[in-house]
Amino acid sequence: MRLPYELHLAHRNLTRHPWHTAAMIAGLALAVLVMVYIPSTMASFYDDLIDRAVEQNSAHITVWPLEKDHGQMDRALRRRYGTGAVLAFDDRTFPRQRNLTGRHALTNRVAETPGVAAVASFVTENATISRGNVNLGAVIEGIEPDEYARVVNIAKHFRNNRAPKLGPSDVAIGFRMAEKLGIHVGEHIHIATAQTQRLMRVKAIFRSGYYDKDMHHAFVSLRTGQRMFGMGNEVSGLAVRCGDLEQAGAVSASLATRLQNKVRNWMDDNATLLAEIATVNRVTVFIDVLVALVVSVGMANVFSMFVLNRQKELAILRAVGASRASLRTILMLEATFIWLVGTIIGCTLVLGVMVYEQEHPYQVSEETYGIGSYATQPVPEAFIVACALAAVTMIGSAFWSGRRASKLNPAEVIFGR
Repeated sequence: MRLPYELHLAHRNLTRHPWHTAAMIAGLALAVLVMVYIPSTMASFYDDLIDRAVEQNSAHITVWPLEKDHGQMDRALRRRYGTGAVLAFDDRTFPRQRNLTGRHALTNRVAETPGVAAVASFVTENATISRGNVNLGAVIEGIEPDEYARVVNIAKHFRNNRAPKLGPSDVAIGFRMAEKLGIHVGEHIHIATAQTQRLMRVKAIFRSGYYDKDMHHAFVSLRTGQRMFGMGNEVSGLAVRCGDLEQAGAVSASLATRLQNKVRNWMDDNATLLAEIATVNRVTVFIDVLVALVVSVGMANVFSMFVLNRQKELAILRAVGASRASLRTILMLEATFIWLVGTIIGCTLVLGVMVYEQEHPYQVSEETYGIGSYATQPVPEAFIVACALAAVTMIGSAFWSGRRASKLNPAEVIFGR
């Protein structure tokens, strides 16, 4: 099968100037590496942050009691007399609800909602933990570890990746709290609440990665928490896990319409982090486009020099019958070859860098970010975008140079007029 002469000429031009070809391939490969690596490393960093902040430290969705600020008499008087009405008595006709009642029925309703994978009850209140002369304010969270671990991956906080079973007098505390109190597993601490004081045995010590939680957080069993805070059979709220983290917004909206409760999802609780991620993503896209533009200008200049150095050759081709489209095709084939080889080399290099980082991850401040280290993971979208931008860059450069080549006047070039 006879190949088109445009393909033969494109191959000859590239091999005749190997250093120019190698320089263009190297420049494009470096651009692809930058366009893949920057968004991939940022995406990997924030994925690790979200995994630590959400998967290991909070529920996808939390169902809280609905707080009602005014009673029935208050609303009736304000409707009749306006906002100038003054109440000189305590309105207790519709008291403020602080805890969830009927948690079993509510749990069943939540579990029946499409997209919900697991539900767990919890109790959370403030208390004081002390040992000797050291006193610490703390948040006591009452949970059933086996049930709660299906919603929040707290098992990663403990040794051997297993959540401990908590008895009536057991407590699990953060490692920073343990260091502050000078205590080890098996020893006892005092926990004081507004309702009671109890001597508790430290069953386990966890490490969440967040300074405040490791210093001021403790887990007890759900029943123990209810007794410590005088809650009877009530709970503070329900923790909900969705089948997919990205479904939390839709599932929380569905729960809000079905329940007369306050419903918050992880996006509401991490709005600042998500806004920061969105800002970084915009900056990353801008950097990728800027890199593509710089490479485009460089490649266009190189192709322009190619056209200038090959003016007589192109003019002779035009004189012997080659069409303007053929000249553009030759340059387009050269650009395609450079794009293909440069993209493959760039993607191979960035994958090599990522493999190296898996063995030697970046070390960051665990107290600041909640993670001690991270490594860049391949992000398919980043590869696709980089390859597409590189293709647009090379096609644009070849098209611009091809237009200049097609406008050459063979007689003027050949005879030097």
